[in-house]
Amino acid sequence: MRLRLNLGILICILLMAQTAFAYPENAENGETVEPTSIPSISPTNGGSSIVILQQLIEVDITNVEYTVVRETIIFSAMGNYTTDLMVWIPDGTTEIVIERQEMIEGTSSTQLQYTEKGNIVRFNDAERLNTPGMPPMYMIQYVISGTSDNDLPQYTKVLQYPTYINYPVSNLLLKIITAQGMEPTIKDEGGNVIQGDNIETGVNEVIHTWSTPQFKEFTIETKTPSNIGGILPYIVIGLVIIAILAFPFVQKKMKKEDDEIFVESASTFEEEEIKEEEENDSDEYEDELDINENVIVEEPDLDELETRYDAILSLLSEIKADRDSGDINDEEYKTLSRKYRSEAVDLMKVIDELQDELEE
Repeated sequence: MRLRLNLGILICILLMAQTAFAYPENAENGETVEPTSIPSISPTNGGSSIVILQQLIEVDITNVEYTVVRETIIFSAMGNYTTDLMVWIPDGTTEIVIERQEMIEGTSSTQLQYTEKGNIVRFNDAERLNTPGMPPMYMIQYVISGTSDNDLPQYTKVLQYPTYINYPVSNLLLKIITAQGMEPTIKDEGGNVIQGDNIETGVNEVIHTWSTPQFKEFTIETKTPSNIGGILPYIVIGLVIIAILAFPFVQKKMKKEDDEIFVESASTFEEEEIKEEEENDSDEYEDELDINENVIVEEPDLDELETRYDAILSLLSEIKADRDSGDINDEEYKTLSRKYRSEAVDLMKVIDELQDELEE
């Protein structure tokens, strides 16, 4: 992860701002130019006047277990600088590293010694900061461990701390790096949501820029999205995979159902065809029966039932004789014989029931 401010950009900024900020000896024609592009200067401890030309704070909150912060600050001493430079750090800060980097290509960074007391980190670099020319950049990097109280990471930065830090800031950049799905919100010390004068967004990161910020501290809060837009693509992919895996089973089941429908339709058609053939073939024999076939269901009379039963037995003998003589073929014989044998069986059951009732 690259957390260092582009040297070329900073050099251009400082070259343009140099005469107006802190170096009247470099003004055109030797004239003194009053500083107009930075906030008014307030003395800090020890009587030195320090301003911050530019401050970049990069906050990496991609991991909920810890937050990595890197501050890149360009201090400018107005007058003779003698006191410590101070930076506020949050509670639970570890792995603090402070380095000085000259704004000259090819130079290496120098690690500086510091003291830590509470939320204040102090370091002294008077020898270098009082040297004429381009001021150096100071990189302060630290890690904040996560707490069990917060499921999502949160970061607070105090820019001005009473009796310790009162550096006017000319330009503040805040870069927030988040994990996918996180939604960062920035609030000032009053709990008001704030955003930079200029905002640049990238992949899982956003940069806010303020010119002479008026707030004294800010807090970055994070939350997960309230909609499923982030996981929707995965849901769609999952459904597609399920559909692909299930397709053979669905196809097989559909084929089985189609086959069953076809067999059922064919069977129904065959039964209707057989029934129709039975009706056609039996018409000529039905006229020979003296008793109505509905006698079974309409107030059955034992004598009538026995008469029809005997008639059907005689008809079955006649059908067999017609088959033997060739008047009807085997198929017709089977159809007629099946029909009247079935009816004879039904008649016999009804006759037996009636006889039992009469005996009682």
